[in-house]
Amino acid sequence: MNLGVRTPLTLISAPAGFGKTMLLESWAAHYPGPSVVKRVVIDTTNDHSAGVEFLRDSTQRGDHDVLLLVDCGDLAMTPEFGQRLHRLIRGNAGRVRVVLVTRSDPPLPLHLYRLSGTVVEIRAAELAFTIDEAATLMRRHRLDLTDSEVAELVARTGGWPAGLMFAAMNLAGKTDSARVIREFRGDAGNVAAYLMTEVLDAQPPELREFLLRTCVVDEVRPALAEALTGRVCDLRSLQFISHGNAFILPVPGTADCYTYQPLFREFLRAQLLSESPEAAPELHRAAAAWFAQNDQPLEAIHHAITAGDWSHAARYLVRQLDFAGLLVGRRRRQLTRLFAGLPDDLNGSDAAIVRAARALAAFDVGRCTSELGKARAWLDYPMTARGQAIELAISLLHAVCASLREDTEAGLAAVLSAEAQLRAASPDLATAHPELRLLVAGCKGRVLLQRGDFASALAAFTEGIAIAEEADAHESLADFLGMAALVEAVWGHLRRAGEVIAQAAALAESGAHLSQSAIVAEAWVDTEQGDLPSAEDLVQRAAKAAHTHDARVVTAALALVRARLLRAGGDIALAAAELRAARSSYGTQGGWLGQALVVDEAKLLVAQHQPQEAITVIEQSQGRDQTGSLLVLQRAAAESGERLPALPTLATHHMVPLETQVDGWLVQAAASIRSRDSGRSGICLERALRLAAPEHLRRPFAEAPPSVRTLLEPTGDVLRRHPWLRAPDPRVRDRTSADRWAAPRPELVVTASLTSKEHEVLEYLAELLTTEEIASTMYVSVNTVRSHVRSILRKLSASRRNEAVRRAWELGLLPSRPEV
Repeated sequence: MNLGVRTPLTLISAPAGFGKTMLLESWAAHYPGPSVVKRVVIDTTNDHSAGVEFLRDSTQRGDHDVLLLVDCGDLAMTPEFGQRLHRLIRGNAGRVRVVLVTRSDPPLPLHLYRLSGTVVEIRAAELAFTIDEAATLMRRHRLDLTDSEVAELVARTGGWPAGLMFAAMNLAGKTDSARVIREFRGDAGNVAAYLMTEVLDAQPPELREFLLRTCVVDEVRPALAEALTGRVCDLRSLQFISHGNAFILPVPGTADCYTYQPLFREFLRAQLLSESPEAAPELHRAAAAWFAQNDQPLEAIHHAITAGDWSHAARYLVRQLDFAGLLVGRRRRQLTRLFAGLPDDLNGSDAAIVRAARALAAFDVGRCTSELGKARAWLDYPMTARGQAIELAISLLHAVCASLREDTEAGLAAVLSAEAQLRAASPDLATAHPELRLLVAGCKGRVLLQRGDFASALAAFTEGIAIAEEADAHESLADFLGMAALVEAVWGHLRRAGEVIAQAAALAESGAHLSQSAIVAEAWVDTEQGDLPSAEDLVQRAAKAAHTHDARVVTAALALVRARLLRAGGDIALAAAELRAARSSYGTQGGWLGQALVVDEAKLLVAQHQPQEAITVIEQSQGRDQTGSLLVLQRAAAESGERLPALPTLATHHMVPLETQVDGWLVQAAASIRSRDSGRSGICLERALRLAAPEHLRRPFAEAPPSVRTLLEPTGDVLRRHPWLRAPDPRVRDRTSADRWAAPRPELVVTASLTSKEHEVLEYLAELLTTEEIASTMYVSVNTVRSHVRSILRKLSASRRNEAVRRAWELGLLPSRPEV
């Protein structure tokens, strides 16, 4: 104020209850300046005449250095008074300065004052209380509020001083301050009475109607105001209303958007329902139509539902392809709340699709399928844009349903069909609707994992991670990270799984949830690496975690982990029961994952010396030709003394999990021991150890055939050359996932397991053979050897051959380093 009064005009303009008069009186009482302070109060008794006469007298007397305080109270300044005031300021430059207090902008050429820099304006934004000021006010009323309660109170009132005073009155003597603040509203009690008499009733009829008709929306724009009022409204009109200080303010960061003070908006909406209850639904319908036409479907849906127009609400959701938001994405909870009351008997394709999505969100695949059938039957205009949107919605939701069923072949076909339809719909559609892409990526990864196509499954989940990060969809990101970690774990990339788990754990620390799949993935890693106490704790956590649409896959993986832990603890019968129950629940058409349950059950039967039962379990399964199944048949045949079936050709790590590759070499080692080929058995065991070493994969060795386990005695040579086989120290089990996996790791980074040929080349490199000598020994070309060497260097993160050999020794991929 002291700085402001140095200019010819100081304008204090704000709505009722902002403490303008109190500010003026407080400042005038302590004004230290040399000017003669004179005050004029405009009220209904003098109808501005006293003020006009005072201005005339001041001009005629020629008073020097006068500070004129003009308080208009709740009256609007008349044009005559404004002209007199303007002439006084301009005609007595340097002698007369004016402080003008008003509820609305006066009839003065303020643009000229602003241009010349001769006005200081103090408006509602400057008079509103800050959080610190509100806290001070509450303390003066002996109210002990927390910082968050004060902040919420300021947000509810917009810093309106009168509103804060009313809130303080409500809080006096109350024990539950948080509840009182939550229930403090502008449509009841003293606040409503004040706003009625001091604000709404003081407005001209036309502006009063404008306020009531536009209050149904949170933010007002010129075109939207026209749709609601039926009258022309441009930006200047909104600016004028804002300067009239009817508790409507510009939205920061926008050029043409205005909003009502929260309490005033509540009051207006209650008054609208009181005065014109039939008008409110129509206004909401008009707002919904406007928002829909202007590509703001969420706002359109909100207003359609408020109007009770569920048909249009469903249409807005489906036509804009936002139905996927009921299942994934950052708006999932908001959309779920909005459509919680959708009638079950509402006809139409749009309503059926919304009900289908809601059923899927509740894991009700049968209800979803039924609703999709209704949606297709009600589709009247399949060739229109709306019809195409409905067709796409049906296809995508059908793909989700198919991915949750037993038949993985049908599931993959449905997912690929939906993916192709989404890609063909529009070049920009996938970018504009990330939720659709999230749905497809999740379904695709889920089905491919069950089939055992780990590379493609990981690619799908990785794509989902990228989409979720770009869309800022933290829940979906957590789920995709968990599933990616699970793929890496079951594939045998245990260290890479740990890195992804660390990402998921870090995300959880920032507020997102840690998905059940991430917990199961970590339990899987710990079980494979022999950290059984930690794995048992994680199994308990996983059982309590919230389910997602990956629950069928994750539950089967959890059953495998639980059974392996039971076996490690010696409870083989309970482990077998666990697997049988999981098989029964999972189904018989589960591809690789379903067969994994069968294989583990058959292994337990072999361990219980029931080889014939193991053979029967495998032979009756659909995946009896899979590598893991054939390896169990080998074990069972050896146990029963029958003729051994042919050993399967061991695929590369891209085809089967690492544990199966390792198991294959262990089975061959056992066969060589039986045939008394000690040289061959040693080579096979060494190959198994070299494959497992980079990932510290220990479980297959603990479950190896008895003849092989005798070679792994603690005092034997094998354990001395491969010390990593020892179980991890249980003292580290209390570390969190993020700490555990984010701990400094050795520089030795193996990006993938070495193939058998690469192992052979690596052995020759350790013997210092040249490329030509290796090629001659292996009967391959020099270029083939060079290709193997490049791959070895890449996988061992080495730049030279001697560095690769050194790292291979440290990782246990080669026999112990020769003594120098």
